[in-house]
Amino acid sequence: MAPQYSIAYQAGRIDEKEWKDIQPAYITNYLWEKDTIAPYRPETYAQLCWTEDALHGRFVCYEESPVIRHSGANAPVYRDSCVEFFLQPMPETDPRYLNFEFNAAGTLLLGLGVDREDRDMSYGLEPERFSIVAERGLADEAGRIYWTLSFRIPLDWLAEVFPGFSAAPGLAFKGNFYKCGDETPHPHYLSWSRIDVPTPNFHLSAYFGTLAFR
Repeated sequence: MAPQYSIAYQAGRIDEKEWKDIQPAYITNYLWEKDTIAPYRPETYAQLCWTEDALHGRFVCYEESPVIRHSGANAPVYRDSCVEFFLQPMPETDPRYLNFEFNAAGTLLLGLGVDREDRDMSYGLEPERFSIVAERGLADEAGRIYWTLSFRIPLDWLAEVFPGFSAAPGLAFKGNFYKCGDETPHPHYLSWSRIDVPTPNFHLSAYFGTLAFR
């Protein structure tokens, strides 16, 4: 059964204090593992909330030395230490979805389409639109090192890409959260909503979970 995540409404500015109160979505489905003796499983979770003008997202990933090799608009960040948010705002009427992919430096790859092969990459040419902030070398109270990636998706922009979309309490759509690193010392694939296929592929909207505004 696909998981569900409730997106809380927040008034005003979103900062570290507000994030501490936002429900986490733990990315704990470990997929396509080749090393079954000592698999690489970095603890990772995502958070979402919304304001009157935007959908806000944040990832927290416990990796001491994330791999960062790629930069520039639409670089292949999935080869680095990467977190990803896929969303399908109008699943009942529009099969298209967005794939937001970020490495630990905040480099963005963004596409729009109905599957992995059919992607319009033009939306990733303006990463400044999404207020991306990456922070590395952070430590929690136990001394564990982690990095974070936060972003902001304007609701008016979503309405332009998906005509008829309007955020409101009770509105549900589809999506998934991922953590990966195709060309890191320890290649890995993690998802929030589980994917049951034999080979790596995050671009399968049939396995998306439910995301609901409240």
